[in-house]
Amino acid sequence: MIITVSGPAGSGKTTLASLLSGKLGCSLISTGSIFRRIASDRGMSVVELNIAAEEDEGIDRELDRRVVAEAISLPCCVVEGRLSCHMMRLSNVSAFSVYLDAPAETRIERISRRDGIDRQKAAQETFRREESERRRYLKIYGIDISDLSCYSMVINSADLPPESIAEMVMARVRKG
Repeated sequence: MIITVSGPAGSGKTTLASLLSGKLGCSLISTGSIFRRIASDRGMSVVELNIAAEEDEGIDRELDRRVVAEAISLPCCVVEGRLSCHMMRLSNVSAFSVYLDAPAETRIERISRRDGIDRQKAAQETFRREESERRRYLKIYGIDISDLSCYSMVINSADLPPESIAEMVMARVRKG
């Protein structure tokens, strides 16, 4: 079984993916963690690697190949990442897919707290990264990340505790 958890930065996807993997006893694959490792290996920040990826689509393609290969090698996993649903679909891999979202104000506040940076810096970095990713995904894969048609569930996480969201997803997964 593969469950994907997608959404913009600050939507709660990492928290939800961690909760689900724990509840299901499944492996957790974090696309963001893999991306951050690639950035670190190259001596770059995430923002710098995003900029480099605008010129070198091989960065995104390699990241996405690694994520899909790891997911299909496991009997049960939760894959967290902005393109996880789309990558599974493009690879003809069946998955239960969840999309989390929240208003920009909520997401920026979460990112500011998580990263220990002021709201203005969080907003600038987040919106710059999101725009970079939007352009890259459209150019490389023809994916419009605002197209939510591949998702099994779409949830606004702004006013829901993570545990409640996890229970909602688990209930749907149990139904098949």
